[in-house]
Amino acid sequence: MRLRLRAWRPSRAQFAVFLWYCLASAVYVAIGLAVTDFLYSFWVGVAYLLVAAWIVPAVFRRLT
Repeated sequence: MRLRLRAWRPSRAQFAVFLWYCLASAVYVAIGLAVTDFLYSFWVGVAYLLVAAWIVPAVFRRLT
């Protein structure tokens, strides 16, 4: 049986969103290494995700 990997391949837009989440998570880990208390709060993580994955891209889309 041969698997069809092309059906599972994300579109360019989906891949761009994935890369943005990877960048946001890398920055979150870097901040967490510098300020350990930053990682301990669930609400700080939710707020960071809101800012990094929703507000900042929306601002960039408006500027371009």
